[in-house]
Amino acid sequence: MSSYKITPKRTTLWQKTWYILKPFVIYMVVKTFAMLTLAMVIPMLPVKGIDLWVEEHSYQLSAVVNAAASLVGAGFLLEDFLKEVAVTGEIDIDARIWKRLCQWIRNGFHRCSQQMALGLATCAAGGAIFALAFNYLIAFVSDMLAVESQKYESVEAIQYSVPLWLGLILYGLISPAVEEMVFRGVLYNRMKRFYSVPRSVILTALLFGIFHANLPQFVYGTCMGILMALAYEKVKCFGAPVVFHMVANISVFLLSYI
Repeated sequence: MSSYKITPKRTTLWQKTWYILKPFVIYMVVKTFAMLTLAMVIPMLPVKGIDLWVEEHSYQLSAVVNAAASLVGAGFLLEDFLKEVAVTGEIDIDARIWKRLCQWIRNGFHRCSQQMALGLATCAAGGAIFALAFNYLIAFVSDMLAVESQKYESVEAIQYSVPLWLGLILYGLISPAVEEMVFRGVLYNRMKRFYSVPRSVILTALLFGIFHANLPQFVYGTCMGILMALAYEKVKCFGAPVVFHMVANISVFLLSYI
């Protein structure tokens, strides 16, 4: 009778950490590569006056390139995302990835949204209220303490350089969808395999804050990350953090833009 050696998987802290963070690392590497590639390719396009156009529209171009690169990075996480947010115990592994995504949107997102309309409406209201409240609070504290962030000012200049309609698409739709896919869809669900909900909420929120790479947005992102994870837990639908995030971004963008 032959004996088989059973090797436990992901038992050490390093194994757990890598399993959780691997999708995030992949996303960041792919996104960075896509941004650098687009930044090099666009000025080389065979279009008359492209160099001057790029120079004059550098901020707007940065915003669009960042969104496009985010979508490319998110595409590399679709497989993991669909596994983590599956609403049934069966996954059609034979179907193409885009077909599986469409099935999930129909079965997991659309149906969930219909059944939990009140919860999603509450998330929408909460997203607007807390986003505006945290923005005012952080701005007030920053002014009072004379805290300045060149990185944040640069990000802000890029965000509000685009037309209103484009800003709503970039920051009200694409950015929230991609970020929720990465942080709540994949990282948060993976973290809950090993840790309690409160710890998973805090850790993913901190990672979300760090992702924004400047102090004001770190504080804001961490606070909002906690609320979005709690909304996900309460409503039990991935649409909850997505709606929360989208309405929050749209509210802040519209107020600041106007």
